Amino acid sequence: MILLDTSIFIYLANGTLAAETLGGSELAFASITRIEALGYGQIKAAEQSYLEELFEECEQLDLDEDVIQRAIRLRQQSEMTLDDAIIAATALVRGYELWTANTEDFSHVEGLRLKNPLSP
Repeated sequence: MILLDTSIFIYLANGTLAAETLGGSELAFASITRIEALGYGQIKAAEQSYLEELFEECEQLDLDEDVIQRAIRLRQQSEMTLDDAIIAATALVRGYELWTANTEDFSHVEGLRLKNPLSP
């Protein structure tokens, strides 16, 4: 299973990343990713519509106590934003690979499997 970061949803919506890149993979996202992507104040109507459809096709992973505790530990160990800590914790707790265009934001997280689908 693959956990998609907000950056991947944005790049899919604006055409920077082709949907074919995802292949036939089972896809999921942390609930905060939906808030980040759809909450952007300058989102275009076509992008919002595309994102809403894409979110419907993926599994939403809500915050639970295990993710909350892991996110707390991640933030205590390093200066991570709350959203990145929740996304990383969700991937770690579930054992999913995290796809992100911002691998440098997560590279210090021990045990987190990362992939940047924009990189060759």
